[in-house]
Amino acid sequence: MKLKLINEMAEKERIKLTGMQTVGHFYIVLFLLLVCCLTAYSLFEIYVTKTYTGVQTSNELIRTSLPFFIAAIIFYFIQRARLNFYELTIKHSEEEFEEALRRTAAELEWKIEVHQKRYIRAIRNSNWTGSWGEMITIIIDGDRILLNSICDPDNIASVASYGWNKKNLKTFAANLKDTVNHIPIKQPNTPLIPENEWTLKNTVFRIITYLLCIFLIGLGFYAIFCPVDYKSPGIGIGVIIFPSMYLYTDLKIITTRKKSTNA
Repeated sequence: MKLKLINEMAEKERIKLTGMQTVGHFYIVLFLLLVCCLTAYSLFEIYVTKTYTGVQTSNELIRTSLPFFIAAIIFYFIQRARLNFYELTIKHSEEEFEEALRRTAAELEWKIEVHQKRYIRAIRNSNWTGSWGEMITIIIDGDRILLNSICDPDNIASVASYGWNKKNLKTFAANLKDTVNHIPIKQPNTPLIPENEWTLKNTVFRIITYLLCIFLIGLGFYAIFCPVDYKSPGIGIGVIIFPSMYLYTDLKIITTRKKSTNA
């Protein structure tokens, strides 16, 4: 990682993604905007080229796409906020930082991909514990440490880590404080109990996303079996794919985690 880019991220206190990582991170926004783009194209046919062959009026088209546009705006600001760094200020030596990093990597199974003097990039791969994996970014700026954890933008697109992003940050912060205070590694006497992913926040999030997915799938089937023009079946298939993938992968995570917990 170039020093100029590290300084830029430290100054703006927000991580910078590559082009493809940006697409992966904002995938949900792009998907929702796809419906709006299709509506805009139909409006273009109505008012400009006069070639529109559908049955919906312009007002009906706008009303249909409005919920997708509002959802896209909401998810944009959510995903943008997730790029911000969490700041940890603590006096530490280089050896203490490295020990904290080693402890956290061992505890959470981080894979360190980039290890520079001021910049660390790690990945926690998916292990069916409620997330498809996270990308962790650490910048050392004197006694100030900038931490960020987001759903891995190089993996399957996801908008929820079910607590793992927060756990990555809290675990490293706790390990660094323990290391600075010369507290040895805590050896658990009993097997670790997986965190409850059915917290109120996660449950509400799942209810909202599941309802949205069911709505999109129903809308997709309606477009296939009740087409308004030749584009409708293709649009319907496209609308069905993403929510179906999300439902399948999330339910797979839940069932697999339940089996491993009961084993």
